[in-house]
Amino acid sequence: MRTTIDINDATLAELRDIARHSGESLRATVERSLELGLSQMSRAPQRKKIRVRPHRLGLKSAYYGISLNQLYDRIESEPPSA
Repeated sequence: MRTTIDINDATLAELRDIARHSGESLRATVERSLELGLSQMSRAPQRKKIRVRPHRLGLKSAYYGISLNQLYDRIESEPPSA
């Protein structure tokens, strides 16, 4: 079957290099690359769900309920402790 697709210039250059070094045609290289890619996609690993547990950071109560940017600004504005 004949079809037309747009291929990124860098990808096309890499495919041409592979074809040149392997001695096969560009068409055969593209077909092999697609087959390998499709087989990898069909075997995509199932991602395990992870559980994230919150931990107390020991922050002052004045810092609870504010964004990280606000927290950073407040910490930067405090005088250094001795």
